[in-house]
Amino acid sequence: MKRVGALVIATLALSACSGLGQDGPSQDEMSDALARRGEKVQSTERIACKAAPSLPGYICDFKSVACSAFTKKCDKSSQRTGRFVQVSGSWMYMGDVSDPSRGVIPPPESTPAAPPVVTDLGGTVANAVAPEPSPTPSAAPSPKPSPTPKPSPTPKATPTPSATPSPKPTPGGVNKTWLTGRWGAADGDCTARRAVRFGEGGGFYGKRGMGSWSLKGKTVTVTGKYIEDGKDFTQTLGVERTGDDAMTMEGKRYHRCTN
Repeated sequence: MKRVGALVIATLALSACSGLGQDGPSQDEMSDALARRGEKVQSTERIACKAAPSLPGYICDFKSVACSAFTKKCDKSSQRTGRFVQVSGSWMYMGDVSDPSRGVIPPPESTPAAPPVVTDLGGTVANAVAPEPSPTPSAAPSPKPSPTPKPSPTPKATPTPSATPSPKPTPGGVNKTWLTGRWGAADGDCTARRAVRFGEGGGFYGKRGMGSWSLKGKTVTVTGKYIEDGKDFTQTLGVERTGDDAMTMEGKRYHRCTN
């Protein structure tokens, strides 16, 4: 009897450590959070979760099977460790963590500095090449007077052709339907570290924070919490539409992501 009781107590302790109770997201909530992040996940298996020691949310071990949107092939199940945070009743996946004891997300890759722009392509006065002088024409003999020609009839005036119309600007403008979706920085870097998402229901997910967004004219207002420390923030972002799937936000280029 003592040995059976010890086995029951060990089993209960293992269940408590695995996080299969009310701590952290459920298996279905994990799948939903990964899908909202843009990952094409076929299935998800929850292993264990624990509260993040220094950041909001939970650190969870799980297995996932991802499928390609182009080849329709699925990878083998792989075990991962990531952080999940609950916002407005929904669980959000904040990315894989490099240090499970702290929940630190790997830092973004550094962007190479752009080469300097050459704006002066002209030479100096000292090295300028002067044009060669043209030869002076020799004096020509005076021509003989020609007979006076008969006056020709006055030609009729032709109508002035109309000016060629200038090309029309890009159709459409900035509106909520057009702005909804995932946008990748620069030429369309749609990785989690460089992309932002304007959710159809008003949710906003970026590399530094998440919350909700609204649009007035060409100004986006984002209100939410920073991922690193959980502090509140409010930002206003100016948006200019440069194409059907291109824009500038606060002067930086973004392109629409295909997934």
